[in-house]
Amino acid sequence: MADKKELRFFFLPEYEEEEEYLCDMAKKGYLFEKVTLPGIYHFRKSEPTNMIYRIDFNPQKKEDRESYLQMFKDYGWEYIQDLNEFSYFCKLDDGTDDEIFNDNESRIEMMERINKRKMIPLVAIFLCIIIPQVMRMIIGGNYTDPVSIGFYIMWIVLMFMYIVLITRCTAGFNRLRKKYDVK
Repeated sequence: MADKKELRFFFLPEYEEEEEYLCDMAKKGYLFEKVTLPGIYHFRKSEPTNMIYRIDFNPQKKEDRESYLQMFKDYGWEYIQDLNEFSYFCKLDDGTDDEIFNDNESRIEMMERINKRKMIPLVAIFLCIIIPQVMRMIIGGNYTDPVSIGFYIMWIVLMFMYIVLITRCTAGFNRLRKKYDVK
C-alpha cells in the first residue's frame, strides 16, 4: 500500500473546506498524517474509513498546552499535529457529536483569534512595506535596465497577491460570520 502526498492550498477562513477534504480522503482510503508548508498533505494508505477531522486555532502557552490536548482527548479526539498555530484532530465517525465547538459563539471567537494573530499582521505588512515601495516606484522609478524592470514587475505581482489574499480572507470571514451569527 502506497502513501500519498498532495499539494493543496486553503485560505485562513477555509478551515471547514480543509476538514471536508481530509474526511473525503479518508473515505477514499487515505488517512491524514501531517501537513507541511507550503501545503503538502501527507496521507497513509488504509481501508476506506469514515474519519472526522477538525481544526482548531487556539495558540496556547506551553504550560496550558497539556490541559488543552487532554480536553480533546477526553472527548474522543486524537491529536495529530500543530502547524502555524492550527491544531489538527481526528476521530472515527461513530454517529455521536462530531463538533469540537459546542456553540456558534465559540466558532466566532476562533475566527476573531485568527484575525488578531494572522490577518492583522498580514494587513500591517501590506500597508507598511508593499504600498510605500509601490508608491516609490511610481513617483521616482527609473525603469530602463532589465533588473529594475524585473523588480518593478515583482513588486506589482506581490501587491496583487496580497490584495487577492486579503480580499479572499475578508470575504471568507464575513461568510462564516453570517453563517454563525449569534444575534
